[in-house]
Amino acid sequence: MTSAPTDRFTAYDFLAARARIAGYIVGTPLIPFDVGDPRIDLRLKLENRQVTGAFKARGATNNIARLTDAERAAGVVATSSGNHGKALAWAAMEAGVKATIVMPANAYPNKIAACRELGATVVLSADRMQAEVDAAALVAKGLVPIHPYDADGTIEGAGTVGLDIADDWPEVEVVVIPVGGGGLAAGTSLALRRTLGDQVRCLGAEPDGAPSMSLGIEAGAPVVLDAINTEIQGLCPPESGARNIAVCRETLEGVARLSDTAILDAQRILVQGGEVVEPAGAAAVAAIREGHLEAWLAGRDADHPLRVVAVISGGNPAPDQLEQVRASIAAEA
Repeated sequence: MTSAPTDRFTAYDFLAARARIAGYIVGTPLIPFDVGDPRIDLRLKLENRQVTGAFKARGATNNIARLTDAERAAGVVATSSGNHGKALAWAAMEAGVKATIVMPANAYPNKIAACRELGATVVLSADRMQAEVDAAALVAKGLVPIHPYDADGTIEGAGTVGLDIADDWPEVEVVVIPVGGGGLAAGTSLALRRTLGDQVRCLGAEPDGAPSMSLGIEAGAPVVLDAINTEIQGLCPPESGARNIAVCRETLEGVARLSDTAILDAQRILVQGGEVVEPAGAAAVAAIREGHLEAWLAGRDADHPLRVVAVISGGNPAPDQLEQVRASIAAEA
């Protein structure tokens, strides 16, 4: 990673995005959390408490605010396994814009229902890859695409998470960020590096069964996955975005690749602590629990801990999945 990329990626104006979305999103808290290692002073950035239950409300609202009058009249379309679709449906409803959300048929039923309840037209596709094809056909008919991660407005909106962290804890040294397509990781890490410079290190966290950002950084361009071998919905797009990869190559120290078991165990810990968190939202905590900060812990102890933030990206689990987690916790109590 090079010095702070303050003079690159000029398409992204995070301060302008913050101003656009200020009247819509909420300021989510940054709270201490005991991860079981005295060398780590961990705080959670709780985007699971955001409007619509995920950080995606930031990018969706920013994208809608950037539309021209002609684009507002045409309506918008996006592919999503849930959180981006729900956020876009909400932001579009607030602005009086028609939204169509193309979702894989195996998306969590509660997320499909949420998009419909917020006034969006939902198109169900055979799988995530087919959803991309179906959405492209709707774009060809005139709808305006709002990409869930590979779009300037999406990255800008997500980057306001980084601004919040820098404001609330300017002494932070490491920020761990869940990675799917890379919108949150790109926006948050770039905003942090612009604000705090070399003081802060950023680490991505993705499922080992869908390592699109790892492969994209290695290749320097999007790599379409041959197969998706993870059940962690929200972190398994067919590829990470070109914009996101370009930013993350400059701003991330690396990307931790995690088993589904590690991510689900982290979700359990967070639910046990009282949070409503979907599996994808727990990936950053999983990376910390799995030892991916070890290289930065030399010489640290309880008196001089490493100051770390884990971004909890979403709080929209399938109700039955959350109930199973809670039942398991209760059975061991």
